[in-house]
Amino acid sequence: MEEGANEDKTRYKTYRRRWLVLITVAMLNLSNNALWISYSAVANVATEYFQKSVNEIDLLATISFYVGIPMCLVSTYVVDALGLRAGMLLGTSLTFLGGLVRCLSTLPGLNDSMSLTLQFVLSVTGQALTGMGNPLAVSVPTKVSQTWFPESERLLATGVLAMSLPLGIVLGQLGSPLIVKCSDDIPLMNIIWLIPSAITMVFCIAFIRTSYPPTPPSKSAELAGQQERKSFRQYLSNMAAVFTNGPYMVLFTVIGGAVGFFNAFSTQLSQFMCARGYDDVFSGMCGSLLLGTGFIGTIITGVMVEKYGRMEEIAKLFYGIAGICGILIAEFMRISDVKPYIALFCSLFGVFGFGMYPLGLELSVEATYPIDESIGTALIFMSGQIQGGILVFASQMLEQDLEGDALLKEICSSVSSSECSVGSTTSPSPTISTTFSPPDLDLFGKDHTNFLLVIAGYLTALCCIFIIFFTTKFKRTIANQAKEESDQSEVGN
Repeated sequence: MEEGANEDKTRYKTYRRRWLVLITVAMLNLSNNALWISYSAVANVATEYFQKSVNEIDLLATISFYVGIPMCLVSTYVVDALGLRAGMLLGTSLTFLGGLVRCLSTLPGLNDSMSLTLQFVLSVTGQALTGMGNPLAVSVPTKVSQTWFPESERLLATGVLAMSLPLGIVLGQLGSPLIVKCSDDIPLMNIIWLIPSAITMVFCIAFIRTSYPPTPPSKSAELAGQQERKSFRQYLSNMAAVFTNGPYMVLFTVIGGAVGFFNAFSTQLSQFMCARGYDDVFSGMCGSLLLGTGFIGTIITGVMVEKYGRMEEIAKLFYGIAGICGILIAEFMRISDVKPYIALFCSLFGVFGFGMYPLGLELSVEATYPIDESIGTALIFMSGQIQGGILVFASQMLEQDLEGDALLKEICSSVSSSECSVGSTTSPSPTISTTFSPPDLDLFGKDHTNFLLVIAGYLTALCCIFIIFFTTKFKRTIANQAKEESDQSEVGN
């Protein structure tokens, strides 16, 4: 037994470089999602800058859903067939290029010679490029934890990478309203959010030089690394195997549904809030609470799984409580002057919802092993993009005009703060100043009651499906145990 243990130590090895790989992937998720959410965080000010309706401004966020759906399929093939490095290079390039196009579209000096329509089209194009890079960013967390980290650090690595996505959204939701006080600040916001994507590009080139470490960190990583790179026919075979895997399809539906709810909620949060009299700063704070507390939840679930095992049961518990908190958020967002309750349930949703997310990714790997980890993760994200796009469309279809006292409390039409009209240090561009007109009825807040009721029912259905129908064999864990027993028997002989 001792000889076998010593042999394992020489066969499996970890490298300090794994932490640089982890940081680079986390930076890609962070920079990509900060770019994605930044316009939605200041949607009412963006309507003034571009002179577009709120629903047209929604396109700056929802375009990522539409381009992300086919890119999820592309990303699974790139990472599965060409490796982590190829996927990361493509993801960082698309993210940086999208941020650059966005920045140039509103860059002071250049924007003077462009119409607002052209600036808007270029900004949408930049958002589309960023959206194309997003599936490549979110599909690799389990790939990185599986191929670079030992079993004892795997859940930690998955948790850190899974939470880097919401951290980017935290920065975008909280930081953008602090940067953008009036329409003249939109160009500054685009410059600032370009910087993290440029740093990530440098990190990727410098730190991710191979897709795999020279020596695998664990038995399951060794088994996965022994598989040859997939042909397109093998890739299609893997996709068919995943889509006929019952436990995985439950995760595809419910984890994808949770991602879709979060994407739609983040995209529309500023509009929900201003319609009930809450400003962009409070909206950004709630988004940050919802996401920031997720780090606490990730730590709690990691400790619980490490101590008690029972990953499936803990995931169901956290998912169910998160669903209840999401329903309560939807209920309180129909009411004005209830800031403490909205902030409280956003915080609780973050703890339980994002605490469960890395467990969901790990369960997808267990259910689909030995199929490449990136396929399951990317397809869950694709499910989230599809469901998120449907929810945003439903929100637009179900919205109604505010009436009575509610119309008096909305602040969506108050597109500029007093800081912009008095003492502003930034001169508006000639294009904006010559085409500005007072906000019309399209800029007033809408009543989202019907959609919020739909959201409550939607979350209830997802919780019931997951808790009742999900169960799986832990195929990766079983493979690890079988390999250990085989190695020990060989040593005994």
